[in-house]
Amino acid sequence: MGELADESRIFLSTLQPERRERRLAMTAVALSVVLFATLAPFVRIQMPQVWAFIPIYQSAIVICDLITAGLLLGQFGILRTPSLVVLAGGYLFTACMASVHMLTFPGLFLPSGLLDAGPQTTAWLYMFWHSGFPLCVIFYTLASRRERAEPLYAGRLALPVIVCIGTALVATGAFAALATSGRELLPPIMANNHYTPLMRGVVTTVWLMTLAALILLTSRRPHSVLDLWLIVVLCAWLLDIALSAVLNHGRFDLGFYAGRVYGLVASSFVLLALLLENGKLYARTVHALQGERIEHRRVQEKTVQLNEANELLEQRVAERTRELQAANDELRREIVERERAEEALARSREELREIAAISSTAREQERGRIARELHDELAQTLAMLRLDLERVSTTGNELAGSFMEMRGLLDGAVAATRRIASDLRPLMLDDLGLVPAIQWLVQAFQQRHGIDCTLIVDPPELDLVEPQASTTFRILQESLTNVGRHARASHVDIRLIADDREVMLSVRDNGVGFDTENPRKPNSFGLVGLRERAYLVQGTLSVQTAPGQGTAIEVHIPLVRAREVTVLQSGELRE
Repeated sequence: MGELADESRIFLSTLQPERRERRLAMTAVALSVVLFATLAPFVRIQMPQVWAFIPIYQSAIVICDLITAGLLLGQFGILRTPSLVVLAGGYLFTACMASVHMLTFPGLFLPSGLLDAGPQTTAWLYMFWHSGFPLCVIFYTLASRRERAEPLYAGRLALPVIVCIGTALVATGAFAALATSGRELLPPIMANNHYTPLMRGVVTTVWLMTLAALILLTSRRPHSVLDLWLIVVLCAWLLDIALSAVLNHGRFDLGFYAGRVYGLVASSFVLLALLLENGKLYARTVHALQGERIEHRRVQEKTVQLNEANELLEQRVAERTRELQAANDELRREIVERERAEEALARSREELREIAAISSTAREQERGRIARELHDELAQTLAMLRLDLERVSTTGNELAGSFMEMRGLLDGAVAATRRIASDLRPLMLDDLGLVPAIQWLVQAFQQRHGIDCTLIVDPPELDLVEPQASTTFRILQESLTNVGRHARASHVDIRLIADDREVMLSVRDNGVGFDTENPRKPNSFGLVGLRERAYLVQGTLSVQTAPGQGTAIEVHIPLVRAREVTVLQSGELRE
């Protein structure tokens, strides 16, 4: 049957016996054996024929066995263990056989008994009766062993009960018919209220069957309380058969009366145990109901307290919800205001960048104007002064030395003016275009710093519009300035490559490089300026460098179509 649930261990068929119960059962068996040993020498003493003893004894047997069978079937309805149905069938069979045995007892109701009984009917019914119950105990033991490995019965409860009752009635009817109508088929075992020699063999077989049931039940482990009391019943059953059918001489002797008293006691053991169990269950039920009532009152009190606490909690939750709602509304307003502020900040940043772009363009234009004025006016004026000084120096020898010094100063002023004009904005960028201006810038860098340069322009006739052209030139100019000041390089590779979408400027040197992880280096401010120049024309700038591995600066500037340039310049002019 496997491991039983805790709820099922309060029943006799599942509860394991305690030491007290084992001692009580052993005491009952010991007393039965002592009493048997005391009566055994006197069992053949003939006693008076007390005819009332038969119906009293048989009726008590029938009542005890029927009640026991009903209680066992009730436990089956709870536990669903088929072995209980088998054992209940054994008790029903003994009750039915005891009834038929009483009706057919010769001399009780009729000289030969009721139901067309003969002189051998009652004796054979006794043998069938006392062999049927041990057989049911054997089946009960085998079924109990199978239940440990198989699941419990899960079908309809009425079916096993009907089968149990029907089997007991059919078996009783069959044995009654065999002992009455078919009595000629059975050998004689009684002669004038005394046993024939054949009786010894038949009753020995019945006694051995009871002993086999006792041995099989005793060998089952572990024992339940029901098993323990069934062992006591079988012991009493053995003593019953021995006194009333083996050791005695016939009817109405001491063994006849003593054996039947043992049979009545045997029928009462399990019944008393079941009744005590039912009493305990009733007491437990009453105690459980009282505990349930107390618990119910506690639950009601707790429910009232919980309801009050729940109402208080709901009030607090409502207040907290209102507070959170107000805080949430305030937070929403703050979020909306912050989003507006962020949008305004983003617009301000964009406006600042537009202003910076316009400022850069205006600055380049102003530089170009100043450079043009320096070149066209101041430089030309200085050049005319130089020519005048040359003519004057040829006419007077005394002032020739002073004029030569003035001429040198004028030459330096002219060169400085042209250099300043070139630094402000190379006029070559406006006059000849981007590529010649870059070539001039690279040549000037080589002459000034003595660093070898490689210049690749693709396509060679590349020309950009403003502000892309000046931005590209300025980024290259500042990159070369950084190389000349900090890189300590011996070679610079310059690439200017354009396609339909963008122009790419790459400046790569083999100098000392620097660590981009350490900010605030001298190069870091220059890189910030380069990146800002690229950003003003929607470009991007990337730097690849490491200590001892040189520096590579790469700029990508998107190309602007002529219509966009016109719109941009007109917008700048309006600004």
